[in-house]
Amino acid sequence: MTKIFLTLIAPLAAAFASQQLVLVLSDELNATSAILQRYEKKGEWRKIGAAVPVTMGRSGMGYALGKEPLKYEGDGRSPAGIFPITASFGYDEHPMGKMPYMHADERLICVDDINDSRYGRIVSLEGEMPKSFEWMRREDGVYRHGALIGYNSSGEKGRGSCIFIHLNHPDKRPTSGCTAMDETPLRELLEWLDPDKNPQILQIPKSECAEYKKEFEGIECD
Repeated sequence: MTKIFLTLIAPLAAAFASQQLVLVLSDELNATSAILQRYEKKGEWRKIGAAVPVTMGRSGMGYALGKEPLKYEGDGRSPAGIFPITASFGYDEHPMGKMPYMHADERLICVDDINDSRYGRIVSLEGEMPKSFEWMRREDGVYRHGALIGYNSSGEKGRGSCIFIHLNHPDKRPTSGCTAMDETPLRELLEWLDPDKNPQILQIPKSECAEYKKEFEGIECD
């Protein structure tokens, strides 16, 4: 097998072992809004809760690999594909739900400097300050509750970093590449996520949903 083929099948292999799926469908690749539906595997994939609107990147979606447009740092695209949801974070000292939790105190940052060895990692600010990063305890409060999407977990230089599910801005403007939603459904999502069920997020335009439906029997594409 070629390296690129192995890279393509690895996320799907992990997803097959999952029992929780967050499906995000946009009308087309460059759309800045989408619909999110939770699913749980009970024989086939079954809906959990109601579908809710979400806000995507200001440039729509970009692919992790294999197709154009690819996602890059600063392009304003949310990653298209399937990725693990690996942790939750927030301003409260104690977690909401069961996921591994990062308390966003005054020193927690996410490094988006492509030339820094900590690129793409959430760390406590110690030692030399990165040339580019974002505070996890933001003044606008959109990271008050959130979850980490495991996109570019290998830290490939320039391919994008700090990809989250987080709260909408009050005006619901597009994000810089994350997936944003209102507080009530976000809290429901965070309370539902279970690390023992290997939760995954699948973000794609509707035109590609039928391909995944073959593998995730029970998901709906409309």
